[in-house]
Amino acid sequence: MTALIIFGLLFALMLTGMPISISLGLTVLTFLFTMTQVPIESVALKLFTGIEKFEIMAIPFFILAGNFLTHGGVAARMIRFATSMVGHLHGGLGLAGVMACALFAAVSGSSPATVVAIGSILLPAMVKAGFPKRFGAGVITTSGALGILIPPSIVMVMYSVATNSSVGALFMAGVIPGLILATMLGLTTWYLARKHNYPRVMLFPDRTALQATIGSAFGGFFALMFSIAPPFAIGKLLALWLDGGLPYLLATLGWFALIPWTTRSVWVARVVYIGLVVVGIPVYASILTLGAFEISSMGTAVAMTGLIMLGWIMLIQACGKYTKIAPTFRFELMWESLAVWRAFWESVWGLLLILVVMGGIYTGVFTPTEAAAMSAVYAFFVAVFVYKDLKLRDVPRVLLQSANMSAMLLYIITNAVMFSFIMTNENIPQQLADWMLTQGLGPVAFLLAVNVLLLVAGNVMEASSIVLIMAPILFPVAIKLGINPIHFGILITVNMEVGMCHPPVGLNMYVASGIARMGITELTVAVWPWLLTMLVFLGLVTYIPAMSLWLPRLLGMVN
Repeated sequence: MTALIIFGLLFALMLTGMPISISLGLTVLTFLFTMTQVPIESVALKLFTGIEKFEIMAIPFFILAGNFLTHGGVAARMIRFATSMVGHLHGGLGLAGVMACALFAAVSGSSPATVVAIGSILLPAMVKAGFPKRFGAGVITTSGALGILIPPSIVMVMYSVATNSSVGALFMAGVIPGLILATMLGLTTWYLARKHNYPRVMLFPDRTALQATIGSAFGGFFALMFSIAPPFAIGKLLALWLDGGLPYLLATLGWFALIPWTTRSVWVARVVYIGLVVVGIPVYASILTLGAFEISSMGTAVAMTGLIMLGWIMLIQACGKYTKIAPTFRFELMWESLAVWRAFWESVWGLLLILVVMGGIYTGVFTPTEAAAMSAVYAFFVAVFVYKDLKLRDVPRVLLQSANMSAMLLYIITNAVMFSFIMTNENIPQQLADWMLTQGLGPVAFLLAVNVLLLVAGNVMEASSIVLIMAPILFPVAIKLGINPIHFGILITVNMEVGMCHPPVGLNMYVASGIARMGITELTVAVWPWLLTMLVFLGLVTYIPAMSLWLPRLLGMVN
């Protein structure tokens, strides 16, 4: 009866159009003053202690980092890199949008920020290239939802605050599901584009899709080799005189300082390309082969190295001739590699933020909250001093926007903590758990019920409020049924993704509607193919816990 009164009062206030945060606060105060004997002093104390958790500090920092990246030109560079890799396939710009959203999600932590950053650039380009506006809006609306699944994620931080779960484990648990969902959304985009024969983006217009794919693969391989091999080799050389990790750090910094010069000089890139790809790979393969077969004869070693190098050059020449890339230096695959390399290098400073956040958390250099602070400082440095798309005079405006959004979320959290307090004080989660167990509901039926409940809640509430209200209620039941708390957190996050992409309160819908200048009804029809894909993915995540738990178990974060 108590639960019905609390939720009835909450929904009655929400139906008046009152904001969620104020509805929560008034529900708590009304119930406390009229139906309990809880001292008012404890209410004031709970308001302050509820937001004292160290993890909550990550939220404003991730919001600030996302705003710096959104205004700092990182999104445009990620789109160019994604287009150079997948633009040649059916619906190339749409696939580039999915890939760019996944990359930006890994540095922003917010779905609306991802939709704004990628959609404001990509949607006009897609319409100009001949894509229907509905197609582009559907891609960006749903792919933008990756912002809360691929870590870092503000929603995961809120779940951690509500349930005292490990933020680091949640971040790592989101990596594999995020990549799988991005792949599924990409396949949906490719299928629809192929079915309707939507245009491609070819770096070299006279090639087929297979030729472009081979060229793009070589280009990506070259970009990877060009980034890793030189600093590794130079670091090995410096290690003869210096100890520890210092030689590799100096080599990496020096190489990254030289890279912009290589992107402007074809001849420098050509020399490095020949040294790394044409000569370096077969020589390294020869060394491994000679060691594996324990060959000590000089003649045999020279002959085997020569054969491996000859076979490799013939393969590159054949690929170069087939892909019609370079009329003079066919064996180099130079032009495709340079195009991909330049696009990669332009976006590399933004991509390095992924390494800063995830690498720092995994190696234990800093906590998730400290990682959020580092990401904000790094994003400011890249946006203002590296890309220079954000002027110093615009920084106060970005800080004010971040402060407004942070204050809104912290106010919701404060009231949600109070709501959770009265629910716990009245033993409502425990009563719900006992009732479900007496009804014989097992984990399968419970998870199905949770999905239905959260999808329905997504029709009337936004993601942050749902997590902060529902997680403390459902979490004890999940634990009693033996469901892993990290898996349960990813399940809730995916439900929030779906809720952001359908009306009436799907935040991504409203953001994309403003960018695309489409009505909500028209946009609802546009997102259905991708929304169905997300629902299929939700079913997979719900009943295959290994998708969420494999990586954190591998890293020793989950038992």
